[in-house]
Amino acid sequence: MSYKILGINLSHNSSVCVLEDGEVIFYLEEDRLSRKKYDDIPLELLIKVSSLFKIDEIALSGLSGFYNKEYYLKSLYSLFKSLFFKIPINKIYIKKHHNAHSLGAFYNSGFSKALSIIIDGGGDWDEINNKKNFEGYETESIQVLKYPLNIKEIYKSYITNNLNNQTPKKFFSSLVSLSKTYEAVNIYLGFKWYEPGKTMGLSSYGKLNNNIPNLYINGKGNPKILNNNNLNGELKFFPISKEWHRNFSKITNFEKDLAYKVQQESQQAVGDLIEKGIKKTGLKQVCCSGGYFLNCVANYYLTKRFPDIDFYFEPIAHDGGTAVGIAKWIWYERTQNKTIIPQKTLYYGPKYTKKQLINGIKKYV
Repeated sequence: MSYKILGINLSHNSSVCVLEDGEVIFYLEEDRLSRKKYDDIPLELLIKVSSLFKIDEIALSGLSGFYNKEYYLKSLYSLFKSLFFKIPINKIYIKKHHNAHSLGAFYNSGFSKALSIIIDGGGDWDEINNKKNFEGYETESIQVLKYPLNIKEIYKSYITNNLNNQTPKKFFSSLVSLSKTYEAVNIYLGFKWYEPGKTMGLSSYGKLNNNIPNLYINGKGNPKILNNNNLNGELKFFPISKEWHRNFSKITNFEKDLAYKVQQESQQAVGDLIEKGIKKTGLKQVCCSGGYFLNCVANYYLTKRFPDIDFYFEPIAHDGGTAVGIAKWIWYERTQNKTIIPQKTLYYGPKYTKKQLINGIKKYV
């Protein structure tokens, strides 16, 4: 009898994944149904899944911020009970966010053993807040992974806004993280925090400008020009006019060159981090996950910088992909299966008959 695990991401790009005996049979992001871009509560998806599948276990990608409050979790469990009433509470799990990114990429890659690099805006929250008694979260991680579920941590970096004498400086920093530095430039240029692809695109119009100071120092935001504003990066530059958003002829070389600067420096910093992991492990197969690796310009740079490395860049690198990672994590943990099941397609959404497709097209003819 088949065994189905429901993986859920509760954050921006909220999503669900249904895994049947190790194979993804359904994956979708909530905004496809709600029509609210980057929707963070997959309510419509959960209702849809409950009507389509008999679920045996539920796994949640690590929660952060208000998602981890007791009242929110209680309401969440009540929702699960009403939709999936046969699942006992001990069949509902919350697992670490960065590991969900990492394992999702690894199991999708087809590699039997790999170096895993995770870089995103912010990862696990409660793990360090509960133990260290301050606010902060994981930002960059390097792991060595192998089947069926062997995780060896070789590097972690955390950002905090409460650095003190008890905080281990080796891992924790009040400096703006690699990804949040890019995000700070993105916001300064007038884009939304979730639109770094626009800064990446703009960077192709810029060039090296020596009047713009370095944005990064040793892989972190330069504190001379970046504030840690409640765990988010904030540039200390004077505000700029955003008139060019409506009329591109109004843009100046400064905006173009700033985008070029953050693109060049961030991908260099990411490459340095990967080089550190390669030198330490000697591994030639590298999985990359977390929101930063949606940056295809940086990914192209990395393949050129490391021609002898076999890269796997997770296509669903943003938080939505953790729904897949968390479901596969539970399956390999439960079964200890060593079967390698590489990702072969991204067409995981609803399936339609030819008749349904034709009827749908006729609505717009």
